[in-house]
Amino acid sequence: MGQAFYGFPIAFKNSTNSSNSFSFSTSFVFSIDAPGHGLTFLISPSMDFTQAMPSQYLGLFNTTNNGNSTNRILAVEFDTVKSNEFLDIDDNHVGIDVNGLVSVESAPAAFFSNKQSKNISLKLSSKDPIRAWIEYNGVERLLNVTLATLDTSKPNFPLLSRQMNLSEIFMEKMYVGFSASTGNITSNHDVLGWSFSREGKPQDFDLKLLPSLSTPSPSDFDDLDPIPDPPSDSATVKPNHTKTMIIICTLAIMIFMI
Repeated sequence: MGQAFYGFPIAFKNSTNSSNSFSFSTSFVFSIDAPGHGLTFLISPSMDFTQAMPSQYLGLFNTTNNGNSTNRILAVEFDTVKSNEFLDIDDNHVGIDVNGLVSVESAPAAFFSNKQSKNISLKLSSKDPIRAWIEYNGVERLLNVTLATLDTSKPNFPLLSRQMNLSEIFMEKMYVGFSASTGNITSNHDVLGWSFSREGKPQDFDLKLLPSLSTPSPSDFDDLDPIPDPPSDSATVKPNHTKTMIIICTLAIMIFMI
């Protein structure tokens, strides 16, 4: 179980007008090499997840706080194990989670092919890199989640689309990052590139610069770069490896526009 965060809080609401959350968009490339249990992109008021549990709790919640409105957490899960207690639809799905692990919206992992005009299934735990886009329109109060393979342009239609007012969940400042966990099966969860923007589309990154999916050795984590100063506009951060238990976030490309 583990988490990896951008090290500084980001403003998601105006202190003078708390009825609307700012729009945001993020794009990242990830890989999961075995089904157990999954990866999430999350927005949280805190980076402290010391009380979170592994396995089906995805490193986010525990038996006591799962579902509590005081969590103030939005997560998009890429779930590779079916957990009946959380009403999972299958063992290969994407879900939008609010304060708990019973998704408010979910669908089997797939992407819309613009060329074929149909949905094509994706296996989340195939180890093949997958591109994800998560976009929130603060005016329309609409959250979209889109997937695609690396050799595919962004689909015209999202996999998930949910009307929701995130100002009811978010505090003025929140942290953005990832969590992952395993159960009986050991698996690697890699984030190969990540771009985030609080307004407009996330800046694209060169897919040719993404790192390989070779298994790192312990020495790879001996000398980690410190967290950089907050960017004034946009920035590309040097490769930075963060490993906590089974989550491996290889942030070779990390672009923030906040």
